[in-house]
Amino acid sequence: MKIGALQLGENKTQSELAAYLKTASEQKAKVVVLGEYLLGDFFKKIESKNKKIFLEEAKTQYSMLLELSCKFSIMLVAPVIEVVGTKFYKSIAIINKGKTLFYRSQRLMPYEHWNEANFFNNTLSKTIKMPPVFKIGSFKFSVLFGYELHFDEFWLKFKQNQVDCVLLPSASTFDSSLRWRSIIKMRAFLNSCYILRANRIGQYEDKENKTTWNFYGDSLFVNPVGEVIDCLGDREELLIVELDKKQLDLFKECWQFR
Repeated sequence: MKIGALQLGENKTQSELAAYLKTASEQKAKVVVLGEYLLGDFFKKIESKNKKIFLEEAKTQYSMLLELSCKFSIMLVAPVIEVVGTKFYKSIAIINKGKTLFYRSQRLMPYEHWNEANFFNNTLSKTIKMPPVFKIGSFKFSVLFGYELHFDEFWLKFKQNQVDCVLLPSASTFDSSLRWRSIIKMRAFLNSCYILRANRIGQYEDKENKTTWNFYGDSLFVNPVGEVIDCLGDREELLIVELDKKQLDLFKECWQFR
């Protein structure tokens, strides 16, 4: 089975996304995952925006994804700002033929320089709930935000629910690429599962602290023994990869982690 990851910068238009999804459809990809903060502005810009304008933009971005999901026979896994009344949540939209299942992030960054926990209305309880599990063909998929990758509780639940492939949108920056690669490879190996990570590209200029945040890309596909099978560089690009059920079953049987 083929799946894909879109590595893009912020503020992508509907026509730009449609061109990539057309290519993915022609290559028979069943699902495509997008990185974080692609459809609108990056989080640091959102923080200072007028709330009313921000909410309207979020609704427009979601409508665009619905249209694209109806046009192409591909399941879209896209981080979005979910709007409910005047509240907004950091969510992953799992969209298939115009129908959506939302997963709201359960762990948000609380840092002084990047404080999503203080901005969004997500519920951050002590007990982690299992993210959505959905089946395509013979594979069981689930989703996780990049920051949530670091919490063991999610991975215990993935193992208990026999998840075969985790789709991981992220917005990783600074000089963290080697650390991210190490963690993703370890998670894939210990859970005997595939991981497809879609990271964003581009830059954010922090004028207050006179620093540049570099989103370096490196979207990658890791197999159940922790090997990087394919990856992208630091430019806008589409990654199409293939899941192998026989290989997955062989690794599961060999290592007995599941």
